Amino acid sequence: MKRSLIPQGLHILGETVKDETRIDFATFFTRYDRDDCASLHRLIAESKGLIYEDLLAAKDPSGEARSSLRTLEEIEDEVRLTIREAYLKGVFPKQESWRRAVSTALKVAQKLDNHLEYENFFRALSGGYVEPGLGGDALRNPEVLPTGRNSYPFDPRLVPSEEAMRRGFQIAENTLAHYRSLHGRYPQSVAVVLWGFETTKTRGETVGQILGYLGVRIQADSNPYHKKLAPMPLSELGRPRIDCLVQICGFFRDMYPNVLDMLHRAFHLVSQLDEPQEENFVRAHSERNREQLRETVEDEAEREHLAVGRIFGPRAGEYGTRLTSLIETGAWKDEADLVSLFVSSMQHLYGGAFHGQKVPELYRQSMQNVELVSQIRDSHEYEIMDLDHYYEFFGGLSRSVESVRGAPPVMLITDTTREILRTETVGEALQRGVRTRLLNPKWIEALLEHPFHGAQKIADRLEYLIGFAATTHAVENWVWSRIVDRYVRDEELFQRMTANNRFAVEQLLARLVEAKQRGYWDPTDEEWALLQERYLQLEGHIEEKMDS
Repeated sequence: MKRSLIPQGLHILGETVKDETRIDFATFFTRYDRDDCASLHRLIAESKGLIYEDLLAAKDPSGEARSSLRTLEEIEDEVRLTIREAYLKGVFPKQESWRRAVSTALKVAQKLDNHLEYENFFRALSGGYVEPGLGGDALRNPEVLPTGRNSYPFDPRLVPSEEAMRRGFQIAENTLAHYRSLHGRYPQSVAVVLWGFETTKTRGETVGQILGYLGVRIQADSNPYHKKLAPMPLSELGRPRIDCLVQICGFFRDMYPNVLDMLHRAFHLVSQLDEPQEENFVRAHSERNREQLRETVEDEAEREHLAVGRIFGPRAGEYGTRLTSLIETGAWKDEADLVSLFVSSMQHLYGGAFHGQKVPELYRQSMQNVELVSQIRDSHEYEIMDLDHYYEFFGGLSRSVESVRGAPPVMLITDTTREILRTETVGEALQRGVRTRLLNPKWIEALLEHPFHGAQKIADRLEYLIGFAATTHAVENWVWSRIVDRYVRDEELFQRMTANNRFAVEQLLARLVEAKQRGYWDPTDEEWALLQERYLQLEGHIEEKMDS
């Protein structure tokens, strides 16, 4: 958590970037290996006779994770000092590899200049031409800088990239290993959330993850318009082929129709392999689907596309689930309402001969098979608790699977923003987000520099926590109590929040009340009395302001 990258408030259009911000950015940029240079952090670790991956994994020769953390902090301090000397004094390291890493980072940091944002904003309003530029995470891909250009993703034919395939296969193995450590066997089916903008930023890591479960590779000589697929031998795969329910959003459907087709072909390919069903769960489930469909679907080709169909999403022309509207307004009686809305929104089949056809029975059968739900965190800008779409898709799917199966699936998030992939439970991911964002004084201070919007963004996070509590049951009781300690009990912060946006503070208090009323929080008598007292105090303050 100490090494987590934390946003410094909201982005301000055209704001001048300070020198310290450029130095910080360059320091973080050099954490990662690039095509043209190695990580400066890695180079310094190696100069000390240390293995960088072992430090990141908290593998210290002494067996103490704290020792690894201290070493990483010392390395980061050395990196920051090295970059500061180069940026402010023009003094670069003597070692060629170190010099290249510092030089590359500073060149990218110089592109943080935001002057194009103002210029192109007014140019666009005047009907002028705005130069296009890649969108995404600047630490992942420096090509997105400078900002202020007409953002576009990139050539969809390049998805998935070779690196995304490699990382995707690793994500698949990480999640399967986690499940196997809990249950002593592999899951028969995994559900994966697949987003369009996430695919753009990662070049298709989740696509690689899906192909990893299936044990399918893309042939190197493939036509980019129609990639050739080849199954890995079971002997090389070393495990069964895992079935997969793919839950897409509307943006993915519209941005990557070629990838939709490729994934559908992959499921069809694996379903046709002459392999034992206990070694090929995709084939086993497709065979069962064929038998069930035989009674209702006469056309053989249509029946085949349905039997191997695994990709579901909103109907054509729609993009989400409307689940966020229910959570935002509180207009739901119980969690069954959330499940009903999610399923009715996302039960449309894509791939082959179908484009958004409603198939409720097939969707339900696919969810019945699911034992693990997985999604990746792809951006440094957002923890999973920073966006309502995470509980909407990941949480909504997980809760729907639980409703169908009668038991909750294993819920895993893989953080792909770090130097090494980290797969953890949704509870662990939420805990990190709560501690590094919602309870973090530095994060709070940066947001409160923005009148009105700062407190509103803080209150939004409590809305999202309600969504996660309802859909994953992974928000622990201590989280709500710590929020009370931070925002309600602290007199100074409560008054500053009220001055920033009293209506947002009222919303924050209302979410805490809702958490208790829905059974997600069991406050002490003292906490509940304090909350009621603050509520009455705030209402009086709001009435006074309205009267004046």
